Amino acid sequence: MTNTIIKTNDLAKSFGNQWALYGINLTIKKGVTTGLVGPNGAGKTTLFSLLCGFLKPTKGTIKILGHNPDHADLRSKISILPQDAILLKAIPVGKQLSMLAELQGYKKQQAIEESDRVLELVNLSASRNKNADQLSHGMLKRIAIAQAFIGSPDLILLDEPTAGLDPSTTDGIKAVIRSLSGKTSIIISSHNLEVIEDLCQQVVILKEGRLHSHEKIADMTARTKALTFRLEKDPDNNIKEIFAELTMVTDVKLGKQGQHRLVVHFTDETGQMAEIEILKCLAQAGISYREMIRGERLQETVADRLD
Repeated sequence: MTNTIIKTNDLAKSFGNQWALYGINLTIKKGVTTGLVGPNGAGKTTLFSLLCGFLKPTKGTIKILGHNPDHADLRSKISILPQDAILLKAIPVGKQLSMLAELQGYKKQQAIEESDRVLELVNLSASRNKNADQLSHGMLKRIAIAQAFIGSPDLILLDEPTAGLDPSTTDGIKAVIRSLSGKTSIIISSHNLEVIEDLCQQVVILKEGRLHSHEKIADMTARTKALTFRLEKDPDNNIKEIFAELTMVTDVKLGKQGQHRLVVHFTDETGQMAEIEILKCLAQAGISYREMIRGERLQETVADRLD
């Protein structure tokens, strides 16, 4: 049996004279959690719609488990969380989930049990009999994610699963996604690259409708000889000057305003000595930091690729 869940060949989709996607050749293995990133208009939503069979390709092919996305054998094997998923306000959320389970082929009692299972996954069993208009935004988001888990699908597509959630709720959603890692194939589309880096093993980058790259996140973030600092406040633009005497420092990058981020690159052969000297420079300049990691964060790596 093949270990591939998604394979596209020269996949393309146009709307009138405008190409939303073009020449996408992509292979994704089973059981891998993959991030899908790119600027607005890069084609992420179009790709999700093609994977689900909501749209048909203009050119090329797309196979899910060896089938076209609209094939009958894939019913209940693919699920999606749209970013703007809406629940009916006046019907208990547990009943809504059981109705969705019945639409997937569950008998009535089995559908109720499946509804209870996915509500427990998102820690909302106690809200089964509450209407959607009685729940907070974060709770509704978790209910919407629960519907994507109905039937233990082989492929789950999550569009901005943590957008608008508080840190505690975000951590809970992350824990649910991690619990499914390796058991099912998950694709997460998000502008929050910290979420992608935290949850995914691979990342697919789209730019202007084309596949820019598809790589392991560990390779992208570890290959660079650099130290990334999260500072107490945004650094001054002249912070680069404190490293002027360090010949091993090859580049200094500042994060965007409000990110409090500093990345210092150094030559490969200097190793740990470079790290010590960089830390000394920061200390002598009276610059404190909250966090230091070796290598670059995915945020910086992707930004460099898309510039």
